[in-house]
Amino acid sequence: MSPVIDHALLDHFERTAGDPARLGQDVSVDPAGWELAEELLFDLHLIRHDYADEGYARHVERRLRDTCADNSVIERIKALRL
Repeated sequence: MSPVIDHALLDHFERTAGDPARLGQDVSVDPAGWELAEELLFDLHLIRHDYADEGYARHVERRLRDTCADNSVIERIKALRL
């Protein structure tokens, strides 16, 4: 099963501007979930700037549905700009 991206992970991601080295010793996040969030943000960037075709955009939408906890997380990750 793929890692799940939830609001807690996105809170940490936003707080550190995507830099896991800035998390601190007291914070534990799933490295696979963190990496997945980075990948999806890059994919969304490509889509926003018309570097991806329609088929790839559909693939990314499926990945978002499969790996995000719910629709509010999907909307939040789509709104992120780092």
